[in-house]
Amino acid sequence: MNPDIASAIVRLTSAGILSDAQAAFFDRVARRGLVSIRFEIRALLYVGVLLLTSGVGLLVAEHQRQIGPLAIAAGIGLAALACFAWVIRKSAPFSWGAVESPNVAFDYVLLLGLLLLAADLAYGEVQFTVLGPRWAYHLLVVAVIYLAAAYRWDSRTVLGLALSTLAAWRGISISLVHGASAIDDAPLRANAIALGALYVGAAALSVRLDLKAHFEAVFANAGLLLLLGALVSGALEDRVAWPAWLLLLLVVAGLVMWLSLRLGRSLYFAEAVVAAYIGLVRLLFEPFQSSGASSIPLLLSALLGAGVLVLIAGAYRSMWARPESRER
Repeated sequence: MNPDIASAIVRLTSAGILSDAQAAFFDRVARRGLVSIRFEIRALLYVGVLLLTSGVGLLVAEHQRQIGPLAIAAGIGLAALACFAWVIRKSAPFSWGAVESPNVAFDYVLLLGLLLLAADLAYGEVQFTVLGPRWAYHLLVVAVIYLAAAYRWDSRTVLGLALSTLAAWRGISISLVHGASAIDDAPLRANAIALGALYVGAAALSVRLDLKAHFEAVFANAGLLLLLGALVSGALEDRVAWPAWLLLLLVVAGLVMWLSLRLGRSLYFAEAVVAAYIGLVRLLFEPFQSSGASSIPLLLSALLGAGVLVLIAGAYRSMWARPESRER
């Protein structure tokens, strides 16, 4: 037990700030006699959802001839409906603000129902080819369902799934247009940049309009990963225009770092710094490609990496020192 915490509890109790019951509670926490296992429970529930959906997939793969496609589709659909019925019965009324989950299992039952629904739609598409050559729109339908469910039942987990599914739909659509063996990187980058900018804009609007403002981090992180990832890809892989991509990457990363410092968002700052570092590594190695020397750029990259760590740590300490950052 930390003696500073023990003495603080005694002082607060003597000053009448803490009651005897509160002091006893905090003393148990300080002595680790009362430990939260919420994270472990959530992790087990998440693993359980993954195991259940994997088990459904294995069951379908091994016994679809014996069971039949209609029976399989109906069974998965009924299981999904059972999950949704439980979620609807337990859920609080809709609100544009944050809504507390009724229990720790709520998000995971919702996630299980949505995954089963998506699996049922995918199985139906494979068996009955409803959309035919436009089967990729199945992912768009699933993404819209996920997005509606995330807002209705206030689930950041489902929102993240919706955003990743939407990004997957765009990627698969491009591969179908260009062919699996001749995918051009340019359309992929353009779509990633556009989608990333859209997600970042949604994050800003959710805060400005106070509509599910706590979804900001999910939108912004997904958007920055797409946006910065596409710019990094251009800086590393484009053999002709890589300097332009690098310049654009540094400009965008600098803007993100500046805004992150103003808003006190340490994760956004770290993502921008790491993206800029990866792009600068290309600049460090480029002059030595013809000579074949690798020790000098490796040393410079290591020094730059150390500087990046110092910069991130300093920014984090600066943000944490602000009262509003501690409140978040």
